[in-house]
Amino acid sequence: MLKFLGTGGAFNTTRGNNSAYMEFAGELFLFDAGEDVFSKLIQLKLLEKKARVNIFITHLHSDHIGSLGTIIAYLYYKVYNQDNSNICVYFPSEAIVDLLELQGIPKTMYNLFLNRWDELYIPTLGRKQPEYSFFETEHTKNLDYKGNCNCYSIEFMYQNEFSIFFSGDTNTFHEKLQNIYMYDQIYQEVTMVKEATVHLSYDRLLEATKHLSKEERGRIYLMHLDEDFDEEMARNAGFNIAECVSL
Repeated sequence: MLKFLGTGGAFNTTRGNNSAYMEFAGELFLFDAGEDVFSKLIQLKLLEKKARVNIFITHLHSDHIGSLGTIIAYLYYKVYNQDNSNICVYFPSEAIVDLLELQGIPKTMYNLFLNRWDELYIPTLGRKQPEYSFFETEHTKNLDYKGNCNCYSIEFMYQNEFSIFFSGDTNTFHEKLQNIYMYDQIYQEVTMVKEATVHLSYDRLLEATKHLSKEERGRIYLMHLDEDFDEEMARNAGFNIAECVSL
């Protein structure tokens, strides 16, 4: 369902920055926008001929937001002729405004949606509209902004058609995922580091999913992978591995 521009952890340059997208109803939906994402969007011509570009951000580490300012500027000047109405950023914290302003990207160049939950309005779809939700998640306290959580997982669904869960960076397997059938596909970050505290270790993922069959684990696509991630072991346990599109 989601296609990936990169599936690596912050230091995995082979797999690239973890970022996914979906083309839906003439619009682009992008999940995270790390340092190397802009060039890939250009190579794949994903910013062309889109009625609207929707960018969902999980948190403000540079491997998840490093290209955002450039993407907004490109859309504003090169695609939409200095019209910001179709440049939409979704993130439940004003911290993103401060960060972008320091990069020379004022709020007049994009629309920010701070809502934790909302319904998107796509004119061609009529009454039946997709919905999204942000869920606070545990990653690192260094991201907290003015005492507030600044790291989220994202739920995105289109009524009776599809539903996905995108974990972002987290050290937990969200409680909602215990009901594996809530989502058609779950995109879950994981690390092979056993003692990891800011990411979800593979061992903890196995423990959290021990009640699932191999077939049920197949709904879970692993992402944000280390350089030494053992794909064969994960596949043998039933998990899928997020794969990058060809450039």
